[in-house]
Amino acid sequence: MLDINVEDYLAKGRNALIRKIVQKSDCAGNYSNSLHEVMSTLACIDMAIKASVEAVDKHLPEGYATVGRQICFTHDAPSSIDMTVNVRATLVEISGRILMFDIKAWDEMGDVGHGYYERVVVKQNEVLQKSRERAKFLQQRTF
Repeated sequence: MLDINVEDYLAKGRNALIRKIVQKSDCAGNYSNSLHEVMSTLACIDMAIKASVEAVDKHLPEGYATVGRQICFTHDAPSSIDMTVNVRATLVEISGRILMFDIKAWDEMGDVGHGYYERVVVKQNEVLQKSRERAKFLQQRTF
């Protein structure tokens, strides 16, 4: 349970923009045997996550962060190597500790994709503790 009011720290409209020139490491060819020169959907989603974190996490008090919960992204147009892709995440809704972001992506030729992304405000130490508890089974495994 949070002991802060998220709206004391964040407001609708807060946003961040991530911009990058598409490199080979961003391309769909890393996941399939084709499309070696086209930016992958995963690379666009990675930019959306980074933009969302940039928009809000630095405004939360020490000891708090956000974690991803759900994403829906529609990748409408291909961006080639050396094109500049921009992804903006805008906070559009705050519901308790749940944050909803509107995601827009574009390059020099126009729209590339859009979607929404949900993140949750958490206490960092609680997430780390839960992670350690879940990992305890690893000590019990035998190979």
